Amino acid sequence: MNGKRSFDSRPAAIAHEEVLEELWTAREGGTPLTVARLAETIHAGPGEGWSEVVRELVERRLVRLANGELELTETGEPEARQIVRRHRLAEVLFHQVLELPMEVTEAEACNLEHVLTPQATAAVCSFLGHPPLCPHGRSIPPGECCSALSRRVPSLICRLADLVPGERGRVVLVAPRQRERLHQLADLGIMPGAMLGLRQRKPSIVVEVDQTVLALEDEIAQAIYLQPMVGP
Repeated sequence: MNGKRSFDSRPAAIAHEEVLEELWTAREGGTPLTVARLAETIHAGPGEGWSEVVRELVERRLVRLANGELELTETGEPEARQIVRRHRLAEVLFHQVLELPMEVTEAEACNLEHVLTPQATAAVCSFLGHPPLCPHGRSIPPGECCSALSRRVPSLICRLADLVPGERGRVVLVAPRQRERLHQLADLGIMPGAMLGLRQRKPSIVVEVDQTVLALEDEIAQAIYLQPMVGP
């Protein structure tokens, strides 16, 4: 997490999760962490208080000190895994779907990782098509919703521009770069829940919505996300 709020302003549960996440990430990178090193590098921001958080985690047997270095215990491992999973799924959502800048993505993912329930996390993962990697190229720990699959499946959503003529879908997200476009598209009936059918792709993208035929700019078609519909 890249936020700069002080430790004292953080609920204890969030501070605990920050340390567990940092230990998981450091282990991936082959970087051993001491308490002093953690306090200097933790993404949540350096400062006083992290040694106290570590002490609490050791008492809860989520973390242990071995030769001066911090390690996840067998109990702490699954908790850290879930925190990392939530964070990296949120990164995919914000950066690859909503196309937010990476700096904004990181900050928003850091907030979302602490509030997603297991049910919501599985829903986000399924919505994204069970992605294996985050935008940084790091592995996303799979969940039960992923292990139920014999293979990776396509995302449950796609851009309008990715449809082929004759296909249709239900709008789940409209994310144009210019906010005023939202009102313009809503006036045309293009909003979450609306059914769109693609008539043609070239020379311009033509869609049908509520028995009205519209021509859309390519940039707009890239900003409309659909759940593809199967059958008539």
